[in-house]
Amino acid sequence: MQISYTGDSFEALSDVVNFVESKNTLGAGVRWLNKFETFLNQSLTKPDIIKLCNNKTFYDLGLRCVNYNDWVIAFSLKGEQILIEAILHSSRLMD
Repeated sequence: MQISYTGDSFEALSDVVNFVESKNTLGAGVRWLNKFETFLNQSLTKPDIIKLCNNKTFYDLGLRCVNYNDWVIAFSLKGEQILIEAILHSSRLMD
């Protein structure tokens, strides 16, 4: 399956990578991104068996969620494509 990002989720991912890079040693953002992508590739081998999100808004939109450390990754399935719709820190979720 191919993984792609919406504009908003790609912007959120870029913001996280830039933040990690700014607070750590040179290359830390890229290392974090590599670990994140490895996690997605390993976790989303069978995305159709992942349950819908617990968050009411994401649930109502029919999104599925996985957690990476303190991050919630909400995605949808479009045929053979996984579309990452949102990447949020878990502290930002209200319900």
